[in-house]
Amino acid sequence: MTLNMLDVRCDPLDAERRGKRVGWAEITLVEPEIDNAIEGNVMSTLEDPGTIVPTHHEMRARDAIHRGAHGGQPDSRFAACARRMPYLAAHTLIAWASTAVLVVLWFLGTRSPAGTRALPSPGEVAAAAASLASDGVLWPSVRVSVARVMAGLAIGVALAVPAGIISGASRIGEAVIGKPAHMLRAIPFPALAPLLIVMLGIGEAMKVALIAIGAFSLIYVNVRDGVRAIDPGLLELARAYRMPRRVVFMKILLRGALPQFMTGLRFALTVSWIALVTCETVNSSAGIGYLLSRAQQFFRTDQMVLCIVLYAALGLLSEWLVSMLERAVRVHA
Repeated sequence: MTLNMLDVRCDPLDAERRGKRVGWAEITLVEPEIDNAIEGNVMSTLEDPGTIVPTHHEMRARDAIHRGAHGGQPDSRFAACARRMPYLAAHTLIAWASTAVLVVLWFLGTRSPAGTRALPSPGEVAAAAASLASDGVLWPSVRVSVARVMAGLAIGVALAVPAGIISGASRIGEAVIGKPAHMLRAIPFPALAPLLIVMLGIGEAMKVALIAIGAFSLIYVNVRDGVRAIDPGLLELARAYRMPRRVVFMKILLRGALPQFMTGLRFALTVSWIALVTCETVNSSAGIGYLLSRAQQFFRTDQMVLCIVLYAALGLLSEWLVSMLERAVRVHA
């Protein structure tokens, strides 16, 4: 027995505006006790079966033409970037304002004669940089230091990522890797340097190994915690579908730990520059740490401050590069 009959008609103007066909729908509600009845039966009949429904791209193109005809601008990535430019410029100015204030305070605090103060002025530091650059010492030292940090960081990442994934996904892995990694992280760099000299010699291998150890610990901890934070339902689903371990490792564990990995990479870069100071003060003939050690021996405070400024600038550049990498990974994901 039919309980209710509802006739629904579309507004022709609204349908034409949306690019849809005009039709009517008849909804018939029937009692479930009636034989051969279909509950919630819906019948739809078109008044004009030959009407063509425009696609999504055609509708967007028509809307863009409509906005252009009425003086509007079609939405695009360039227009969105143009709208964001004032906000980005304001954010950049605010971010650099504190640094500019520190430089101004440094300049004002060193206006007295050189013999009456211990801290060199910004002009004296710039003159020291120009002198070292003209001697052919500054930029080769910067290149050597950057190469050491990149090599040590690459080795640390290559070892820490699989170790963190295994430790986070397996109790046996945590039992085997966890305690040695935590003990290694607790040992100061000056205490590790003599041991590495005995094991690897006093050359470049010792310096790169010390940086790799510093980067390994932080990336390992963050990747392990990232794997532990993955939804267990994903792993259960992978087991139910009998996915290969390689696919589980690459598609679930590695991608799930990616945000924590980027956080660990930020800290690892900072620690790598700190470890660089320790390893470059041991039998080095090039590098920023070598310049710093030589400046301390000859009490050249202008060169000392220059090395500190170089460390700060390279650390800031590293942070910016990691931010760009994180943004690119987020957009790709």
